[in-house]
Amino acid sequence: MCPLRRDEDPNKEKEKNSKESEKGNFELASLMGGMAGTDLPSIGRVRLTDLIASEGFPSDSYKISLLTLTQSLAQYSAAIIQLPSSDGALLRSGLESARLFFHQRAFPAAEMVQTNDPREWCKTSGYYADPQLWQEIYDYRPGLTPTEPNGAIEFPPAGLPDIFALLGKASRDILDAISFHLNLRSFSFTEILDNVPLRNREISSSVLSVCCHSRPSFQGAQHHSLAAQEDGQLVMFADHEPQADKSFITIVKSDRAGLHIKDFHGRWVLVDGDLGPQDAIVYPGLALYQATAGYVSPALHRIETGGMQGNIYGRCSFAFKLMPRAMASLSCSEMRAAGYGVEAQFQLPIQVDDFMQRSHPTDQLLTRHTCTSYAFHASQDGRW
Repeated sequence: MCPLRRDEDPNKEKEKNSKESEKGNFELASLMGGMAGTDLPSIGRVRLTDLIASEGFPSDSYKISLLTLTQSLAQYSAAIIQLPSSDGALLRSGLESARLFFHQRAFPAAEMVQTNDPREWCKTSGYYADPQLWQEIYDYRPGLTPTEPNGAIEFPPAGLPDIFALLGKASRDILDAISFHLNLRSFSFTEILDNVPLRNREISSSVLSVCCHSRPSFQGAQHHSLAAQEDGQLVMFADHEPQADKSFITIVKSDRAGLHIKDFHGRWVLVDGDLGPQDAIVYPGLALYQATAGYVSPALHRIETGGMQGNIYGRCSFAFKLMPRAMASLSCSEMRAAGYGVEAQFQLPIQVDDFMQRSHPTDQLLTRHTCTSYAFHASQDGRW
């Protein structure tokens, strides 16, 4: 700010600055009011750095990004998160390593086929396959050292510890932003998440899954597909019910499009068809649905299995799932404290381990027809 000339009135300069501040606040309020009153034309895209909270009042970029994120989650059950360029480079090199990792593997032995035992939800580690979904997975879970069936140590794709840390931090930042949107206290979910960093001998509840779908050399598996009509095109999917993760937050980065999520109107939307090298998809899971008394709906998703002609690697992706601790419990006490009504099905706390082992039919999920929105009110000093 330039120093005042002798003939200038300090009070007039102060009044001028105040008017400019009020004008800026009015323009921001108009923009946010317009966004809140209309549907997003496509899935929302926000920069992760704009969602990271800092001390003091929220910045304008934080307010707009938070509004875009929460509207997109309400409308599409997903949003696009733009990561810093250095993080995008790490994910690209990791996906290249994942392609080579799966490409060199033979058809999985019987002991490597997934059993889908719900009691093992926090114990999966290493390579396994699900022939019915035409899918291979390598789970990276800090605290567990995966081994081959013959007892040899299994060598994973490169860069997984760094990618786990990167997406874990991003998922916590997004969860904190959602908490602010719901008018909950900061870090409301910290007590039911893993320690950061993990303590000695602790095993991570959260997991980084490296996935490969529809690899041609995996075609000997027994799988079934169904066809669906989307935007005038015939699209192939694995023959199974749509899935909902049991996570708080899931972040997915893939090397090709194919992730479809059901939106608020019941339509299936391809959410990763227009991703840049630094972009990833984020969507909420059943644990967040339970902990927020149904005010944040979980994403129902499925993976396209067709369109792989001429591709020898299949579709590779990272899926980081931010999970609650097995020994914690999910309750809606924070939602009650914030003044939300809690339906009967969410009244009693539930142990996380019990919650993870239960089935959660997607047709029985509570659907709220309005999106709860945190309002930024103007204070007397002009702040929002």
